[in-house]
Amino acid sequence: MRNFLSRKEADELGDALVREYTGNNAESALFVDVDGLVTEFLRCKVLYEAFAEDDMDKIGFSSDGITPLSVCREGKTVQAVFPRNTIVLEKSLLEPSEQFRRRFTLAHEAGHMIAAKLNPEQEAGFQRVYDGERLYTAEELRTRFSIGEWQANTIAAALLMPTFLIKSLLQKYNNGQNILVYGNSVFAPREKSILQKMSDTLGVSYTALVIRLRDLSALDFHPIEEYVVKEFRLGSEIQ
Repeated sequence: MRNFLSRKEADELGDALVREYTGNNAESALFVDVDGLVTEFLRCKVLYEAFAEDDMDKIGFSSDGITPLSVCREGKTVQAVFPRNTIVLEKSLLEPSEQFRRRFTLAHEAGHMIAAKLNPEQEAGFQRVYDGERLYTAEELRTRFSIGEWQANTIAAALLMPTFLIKSLLQKYNNGQNILVYGNSVFAPREKSILQKMSDTLGVSYTALVIRLRDLSALDFHPIEEYVVKEFRLGSEIQ
């Protein structure tokens, strides 16, 4: 039987892992050192290679010690087998502009490693970029949106944005209140500024933070008509 974590389980486990790694500094921390957590606490080796897979969306790999990874070395494509508990990231993620993506990809692969402890038979896993303008085959979509990939993403979010850090940042930047949103996804300038400060502090993308806040029920939803009245001075006052 395969063991999959629910979102609540992942949240609780993420909190516990980050707190244990951070130690006495947990309550004052506002940022997760995911590199240290992965290498020092989870004891995974992290390497960077030029990926040469046919699927160019692959940017991260968690090794099972058996499955080979196609990499480019000295101008040649080779099939490299890495030891179990090794995470391999596409070396282009080392660019300064890719740091948010690098951190999330590393946390995603760590999610596969954590899941493997619950399911020792789990196979090697890839992190893939999803391109909204690309036409994918049914098999490619199945792989990208499989339960295993969802689980790795859920664990990654819990590691980078544990609930106790989200609460601390909401207290710091919004007096402990949920973030106001109009309709499903419209934020006023004040809230956008708060979200940007929070995402910069956490070292995650703005989009990843919004998804995390939504999953944690930390958004305060208001009618979109209210935004139109307040921001554009149009329409009638909302009662």
